[in-house]
Amino acid sequence: MAENGRRFIETTEQTARVLVIVQDMETEAVMADFLNTVCPKEGRLLRLGLEQARHYLSNNICPPFLVLDIRGSTDPLASVRQFKGMVPPDVTIMLIGDRDDVNFYRSITHGYGIAEYLYPPFNRNLLVRFFGDIILHGQKEAASVGGGSLVALCGVRPGVGASTLLANLGWYVANEVRRHTLLVDFDTQASRLGVLLNAEDNLGLLSVLEEPERMDSLLVERSIQSVSDRLKLLSSLGPVGQRPRLAPSTLNSLLGFVRGQFHFIMARMDWSEGETFSSLAGQAQQLMLVMDPTLACMRDTLRLLAMLPHLHLPTKPVLVLNQFGRPGTLSMDEVSKSLGCAPDIVIPYLPRECGEAEINGVPVAQECKPYHDAIARIAHESLSLHRVARSGSEEKGLVGRVVHTLLGAR
Repeated sequence: MAENGRRFIETTEQTARVLVIVQDMETEAVMADFLNTVCPKEGRLLRLGLEQARHYLSNNICPPFLVLDIRGSTDPLASVRQFKGMVPPDVTIMLIGDRDDVNFYRSITHGYGIAEYLYPPFNRNLLVRFFGDIILHGQKEAASVGGGSLVALCGVRPGVGASTLLANLGWYVANEVRRHTLLVDFDTQASRLGVLLNAEDNLGLLSVLEEPERMDSLLVERSIQSVSDRLKLLSSLGPVGQRPRLAPSTLNSLLGFVRGQFHFIMARMDWSEGETFSSLAGQAQQLMLVMDPTLACMRDTLRLLAMLPHLHLPTKPVLVLNQFGRPGTLSMDEVSKSLGCAPDIVIPYLPRECGEAEINGVPVAQECKPYHDAIARIAHESLSLHRVARSGSEEKGLVGRVVHTLLGAR
């Protein structure tokens, strides 16, 4: 409910552990989604102007975590000093502002003890990544400080298009956002990444999985195939019927070798791998569940979602509905009713475009605008990456590349 410009999220001042103060309705909606993701029963959200926020904090007890919107301040540093003095020293403060320079960030984090600072544009997943881990664990997520972010993709059922999505998402992040990306497919019986990206399969990953005691940085490096200057691939096709056991310890060792070399490691694994899948999903900064609009897939998605709370994921899984509009499948209303919510990303049924892309060994997103737009939305909303618009097919010189890299780093 709202009262005097305030909005409350299922809590009172006495029960709230996180207080969020914003200034506009659009940010309020994003923050409500963020609180419902990170601490649904411990967050309080208010919509107040700067003067109202000062008055509120001066006259009320502040919970352990404060997220504060200081946009529009004529003197942001003075506002930071003032608000810092209004709350007890043990309150962890995270800020939203409109300054985007590094000096300001260093001044408030190093000089005034602000835990984290973000400026627009931002979305739920960006907030969860930078603010959520502080609230949940009292510190920044290790992968956001040093080491690549792990993205786990899981096809709810065989044939839903998880491999195609992985190949195209990796291509987009590597070639259009210009981030060093590694794709890993743990299915050694039916991996399609080599075909989709026109790359030769080798037995490197298979060797690592069959003899994990031999794993070292040199073996892993030699097993990685180069697709482009920023896109690498780690996958193998082994003998039919001979599937090596993938232990969680082997997975952890492999991720340890590659995490420092790439901005993003995107791995596909079936949920039937059990404990190993749980280990991968638990370490991932983002889990994506790929499904198609069939009743069987809806059933298995619900089964999988029921298991996920035990994994203590840092963010809500992204639900990707692929092949929407395929003849004989469910409507969007039926999908939403089955899941109890709408899917996050919808990719239309594109049999001709996907088939031609696989035959030619090029990403679907490179030639097909609807698929490209869906992949771009995943990168923006789920991975917090932004693509700089190009003039024609090239970047606008050195300045464009520098700005492009800076935005991609966010």
